[in-house]
Amino acid sequence: MRAAMIDDAMRESRFTLTEPEAKALCREYAIRVPEFEVARTQEGALEISKKLGFPLAAKIVSPQITHKTEAGCVALNIQSPDEVKMAFTQLHSRAREYDPRANIHGVLLERMEAPGIEVIVGAIDDPQFGSVIMFGLGGVFVEVFRDVAFKLAPITEVIAQEMVGEIRSHRLLRGYRGSTAVDEGSITHTLQAVSKLVSENREVLELDLNPVIVRDNSATAVDARIILSQHPRAELRSEYPVGSLEKFFKAKSVAVIGASSTPGKIGHEVLRSLSQHEYKGEVYPINPSAQSILGLKAYRSILEVHDTVNLAVLTVQSKLVPSIIDECGRKGVRNIVIVSGGFKETGSTDVEEQTVEVARKFGIRLIGPNCIGVLDGHTRLDTFFQSHERMLRPKAGSVAFITQSATFGATFLEWAAQKGIGVSKFVSYGNRCDVDEGDLLEYFGQDTETSIVGLYVEGIDHGRKLYEIAGKITPKKPIVVLKAGRTGLGSKAAKSHTGWLAGSYEIAKSAFRQAGMIVVDDMEQLFDAVKALSAQPLPTGANIAMVTNGAGPCVMAADKIEESNMQVAPLSPETVSELTRQLPRYCFVSETTIDLTGSATSKDYDTALRILAESPAVSVLMPFFVFQDTPLDDDIVSVIAELRSFNKPIVCCAAGGPYTERMSRRIEELGIPVYETAERAVAAVKALVLQAKVRGRIEQQRLEN
Repeated sequence: MRAAMIDDAMRESRFTLTEPEAKALCREYAIRVPEFEVARTQEGALEISKKLGFPLAAKIVSPQITHKTEAGCVALNIQSPDEVKMAFTQLHSRAREYDPRANIHGVLLERMEAPGIEVIVGAIDDPQFGSVIMFGLGGVFVEVFRDVAFKLAPITEVIAQEMVGEIRSHRLLRGYRGSTAVDEGSITHTLQAVSKLVSENREVLELDLNPVIVRDNSATAVDARIILSQHPRAELRSEYPVGSLEKFFKAKSVAVIGASSTPGKIGHEVLRSLSQHEYKGEVYPINPSAQSILGLKAYRSILEVHDTVNLAVLTVQSKLVPSIIDECGRKGVRNIVIVSGGFKETGSTDVEEQTVEVARKFGIRLIGPNCIGVLDGHTRLDTFFQSHERMLRPKAGSVAFITQSATFGATFLEWAAQKGIGVSKFVSYGNRCDVDEGDLLEYFGQDTETSIVGLYVEGIDHGRKLYEIAGKITPKKPIVVLKAGRTGLGSKAAKSHTGWLAGSYEIAKSAFRQAGMIVVDDMEQLFDAVKALSAQPLPTGANIAMVTNGAGPCVMAADKIEESNMQVAPLSPETVSELTRQLPRYCFVSETTIDLTGSATSKDYDTALRILAESPAVSVLMPFFVFQDTPLDDDIVSVIAELRSFNKPIVCCAAGGPYTERMSRRIEELGIPVYETAERAVAAVKALVLQAKVRGRIEQQRLEN
């Protein structure tokens, strides 16, 4: 139910609550604020001061003066009635000086709070993700250090606790160098209360409680600012069932509209991808000037095709698209891929809007425009204009990939083909005038051919929808996401600290993590994570055991493991003793690393890795190989193959030339990933551990995503 003070402000066409209104609203949601009253006269101020006691803070109350400190309209540490009178007079005078037209409601008097640690609790109605809660170090430091955490509302007590633990200055809250630890429970209560406030009052655009003074027994919001939205957003509801995407992948007949007889043209190459390779469905070239193309009968219009057409692929000029979609609609086609460019990416928004309008009339789903379309790994339906001679297609498998960038998509497909990773579905969705990443995730979530999803996304129009869909999928299927456009800061027009700090990438990244998605920093990490998740079992912990015949990369790995809040497996004295007893004397065994040295053989690896695999302290096996060392024989491949019986994830690291590449390829053919650097190997393990946490297989310390 909307709060009464919000109704009052909206009726008066005010979009900023006064501080007394904001604090009264906080009280309604059990957010602690200092005792306060508003004095309208100097005599009233004296009476209020007697009731509240000293010391006091005084602040002007005016809808037009929101930045009171900047206007000089705040007086602190008032100790006597005389100081109350002086403050009342001075604040009125400064307010008139600052804004002669300001409507002054009076002076707020409140009890000064005892010192403590200052934090900020905020909220913002993000255009992509809706209500977002923020927590961080407060007071004057919030803009300097930007040490804040974000979560989408509503939040639970557990999520509130995670927010408190995520900021870098969390140690200050726990007590540092003799200081008293604060009451973190009061912070989590405040965070949950703010979450409830903004969830029930969608008119709140920005909210700042800054500072909130936290002590060992309380958290008190000393200052409160609430800004309202003139146009609250409506919730987005999907208009189509998830099954409306099925024919993009399982179509039994496809029309290529704009098919060309000229090799190298997009319309020719799309037709060739569909008709001359592995797709077994019917293919209909549509070209008003041709009798046949690539040995297939051509039609002047899709309306001339007598058979049912499940899917149309458009490669025509953008200005022709709306009328062609109308023909498709009358033909009964309900799924269309628009490969053509020349839409809003070039500023032609009118044509794109007309395209969507016509499609909506018939209930047609659109992928694109400005994309390369789809590949189904199983039916081999392929709408790409990249020829098979120039771009590899991966085999059928269980990995789905969604990308806003056709370039990144082509890269992923070729990497997957080279590494033997099978793909269930692939979608390049370009401008996403209709089908977006949320729709596709929802479809892949129920797709029995898909067990893992990779996602490259640039802009996001419906972030809350994406978040909610992803949150339902990640406990069952991992989603690895790379978000581009990470440098943009919050809006310069923001009127609160929260609005200024809430950059689109920071919020998106937090939302993805909150939904259980695995967030990566670049395309290489995305592919590496997918490679590990598609082949390896999930661990039951975050303890990594390293075995090597060359110690250097292990040192780098140990650093990255610690930075990722994982740990090198703490081996028991019994395990160390067993390793020492069974391994040759040239091997070096410690509680953190087993260095078999350059003399290592496959038998040495077999001995060490089996002992580690049997240890309950070891969650992940990470063998490092210097294949250039001649004592390490080819039987190492069989050793690694037999380790799979322990059902613990194995992630390998090896770098080098042709021989190393051949050995790595043999190991990867077993379904065991090999990475060229320690950093990449650790990042892949981190993806496994993160998904294990989402799946509930790990319940231990927080792991930074």
